[in-house]
Amino acid sequence: MVKVASRCNLDCDYCYVYHHADQTWLSMPRLLSPHNREAFATRLACYVADAGLQRCVVVLHGGEPLLMGVTELVAFAAQLRDAVGVSAQLDIGLQTNGLLLTPEALEELSRAGIGISLSLDGPKEANDLHRTSRRGRSSFDQTYRALQLLRSAPDAFAGVIAVIDPRIPPRRLLEFFSEQQVPRLDFLLPDAHHQRPPPGRFERPDLYEKWLIEAFDLWFDEYPTLEVRTFEALLDAVAGMPSQTDAFGFGDVSLITVETDGSYHDLDVLKVVSQGATRLHGTVSDTPIADVAASPALAAHRALLSKEGLCHTCRNCDVVDVCGGGSVPHRFGVNGFKNPTVYCKEMRALIQHVHSRVAASLVVPAPNGAAVGYAGELREFECAETSHGSVAALWADATAAQATALRNALLFLVNCNDQSEGTAAARVLLATPNAIDSLAQSPGAVAWSNALLAKESGRTLAAVDGSVLELDAPYAQWLLGTLHGSPEPSPVVHAADPWLRRPFGGAIHFESPDVMRGALPLLHEALGILQAWRPALAHELRMICRAVQFIRDPAADPDKIVSFSDNAVPGALYVSVVQRGGLIDAYDLADSLLHEYRHQKLYLLERVAPVAVPTAQKVVSPWRQDLRPPSGLFHAIFVFVELRRFWKYVQSLDLDRLNRRAQNQVMDTDARLRDAFKTLATCPLTSTGRSLAAVLETAAQE
Repeated sequence: MVKVASRCNLDCDYCYVYHHADQTWLSMPRLLSPHNREAFATRLACYVADAGLQRCVVVLHGGEPLLMGVTELVAFAAQLRDAVGVSAQLDIGLQTNGLLLTPEALEELSRAGIGISLSLDGPKEANDLHRTSRRGRSSFDQTYRALQLLRSAPDAFAGVIAVIDPRIPPRRLLEFFSEQQVPRLDFLLPDAHHQRPPPGRFERPDLYEKWLIEAFDLWFDEYPTLEVRTFEALLDAVAGMPSQTDAFGFGDVSLITVETDGSYHDLDVLKVVSQGATRLHGTVSDTPIADVAASPALAAHRALLSKEGLCHTCRNCDVVDVCGGGSVPHRFGVNGFKNPTVYCKEMRALIQHVHSRVAASLVVPAPNGAAVGYAGELREFECAETSHGSVAALWADATAAQATALRNALLFLVNCNDQSEGTAAARVLLATPNAIDSLAQSPGAVAWSNALLAKESGRTLAAVDGSVLELDAPYAQWLLGTLHGSPEPSPVVHAADPWLRRPFGGAIHFESPDVMRGALPLLHEALGILQAWRPALAHELRMICRAVQFIRDPAADPDKIVSFSDNAVPGALYVSVVQRGGLIDAYDLADSLLHEYRHQKLYLLERVAPVAVPTAQKVVSPWRQDLRPPSGLFHAIFVFVELRRFWKYVQSLDLDRLNRRAQNQVMDTDARLRDAFKTLATCPLTSTGRSLAAVLETAAQE
């Protein structure tokens, strides 16, 4: 861990750097100097080579590391990679409060391969309990904007770290982070030890114990797809595996800290125990990393991570093999570290509870092909000719949930007690029979209701480009107007619905009405192609895909045909229709529609039965230059198995202008699918995912 900045632009009251025993930061340079950067790069390269490491991690930390400036951070990352060379994989991460993260900064950091972890304690009421400016001002809106930016760059977004305050109910936090689809979440207990007990526990001795058990149960029962490292590490430890965190289980010293003056330090959180507690011998200018790794100080720390290094109470405890004595800083007392963790009572109760929950949850596995939360046959689900009933049921469940959300959003608007036309329209909608059920099938209404509910919970919702999405009460009046007149056929084409467009801000260009009028016959031709090929597929597409928008990606090559869909706007297909100044071929548009429809179909299944186990793992996708999570690779396979069928059909039509194109498409897709299935076999999939993957692999051979 390299401290590139020793100061911070927040003043979080629990911070171990600024508000605990060690105040070394006061004497530290504000930034890591170019000389120390160069010296560290040299030391790192030597250590990697001498130790024969195949992989190492450098975390850029602070203070707030973005105070160094993005240009300097990116240059430092390049300097480290150049020094280490290709003999070892060098992962570089950054821990930030997000206040200085901009779209431009994120693009540079992402391009440099720097993973970004965000510090955020939850929704506004949780975050602003502790994470404020020196004047006590809220940091939530700025950090929330950073969160939305990071969600738009999943390859760079490593996860969120949240310090719990037991005054905030666990459900509120899990609900918030689940809605935000964070890739990984770490819940941290407030740093404390026997001379500085956890806040609030004297008044309520069971405060943290009850919170942790309730949080675990909620996660285990209702939010298992949210990757909470704290609880997953606990499950690993209970199962007898390494816990991958210093909070549970035994281990080894795996981290050295470098401060901004170039000096070496032990685990940074040890700053909570005393002044100078982390200081190790030497600096990057005069001491090799190997000497520090073999130092007596780290040997003493290493001993504390073994059973022999624990106090008598811990060594004789029945959960010691899971707890491992707890986090070292939390053991500190008048006799040093020869104590149980100050959270001993909480850890013991939580571990015993997890043991009982795991034992009670062991059941006979479902038959092959049966999905948790999905009762149908996956082979039938995959093919449109046999999936009508199951997909219709999934669609009905999804729209029922969307109707509930929309009703709650309208009630929130009514309860705002203003006299706007939007509020009046909300009252009419709530009183109009079948209005909610009808509008719940509209992707724009769903996106808007989610934004309203975010506002109700104190969150600021941001568009893909980082701009803030406002309340927009007048949209209720717009929705009311759509109920008058004859219902439009599905999908609704390039409607002027603002909430089909607003979630993307300025990141996407929506075509003009003139282009729309010219492209409308093309869309009908493309839908006709799908209808002629497979009527059941065309019918299913029209059922679950209720809107088509014509778009252009300003950042893409003008010759490239782009399309996308986003589960935040469920059932909306975004497709380009212009290439080289003219309209694209109808078969290319049919390809795009088919592509995005398959994403929407898999989204419906994933609502009740995820296909991939939540993981930080990123893998190569044959269709993308960037690394993808396993769920992203699964989506690509699900899409391209169907596109392979389509282009084989086009081959059979023997159309002169498309013969070579169709042949190449099939050959290319076959090759990429072979690679994709090999990679998918290494990914952590659910039972649903494994069964559906087998179905898809068979289909890819047809």
